[in-house]
Amino acid sequence: MTRRPHEDEPYELAEPLAYKWTGLAYDMCTADEPELKAVVVSSGKATRVIVSGACPRCLGDISHDEILTAAGEAGVLGDDDTATSTPDPYSRVNVTCNCELGKHENRPPEVKTGCGITFTIEVFRDDLA
Repeated sequence: MTRRPHEDEPYELAEPLAYKWTGLAYDMCTADEPELKAVVVSSGKATRVIVSGACPRCLGDISHDEILTAAGEAGVLGDDDTATSTPDPYSRVNVTCNCELGKHENRPPEVKTGCGITFTIEVFRDDLA
């Protein structure tokens, strides 16, 4: 698959959390040749999600790595109390564009990466199913 080139869009100040970014991310994840992927990785002690691919807005390379749960001596961090309910096997992950290409005009000086959007991906967790 040939990936679409990065677009040097101005930094998003008006609607950085707009649902349209999540909709575009969903379309990119579910396409026949996905440009964006979310992979859940579980080991004996931790479950994390790794999101990688193209930003739904500017198409720059992004990466996001988030721990969903981690087991320690005091229990499991990140899981809700499941003693009285069935856990939801889906987790929502908020991802902010962190592309390093382009200048994205109007990007605040203290912000070093990204085009200014944040989107949500919902991932299926085998460890809770």
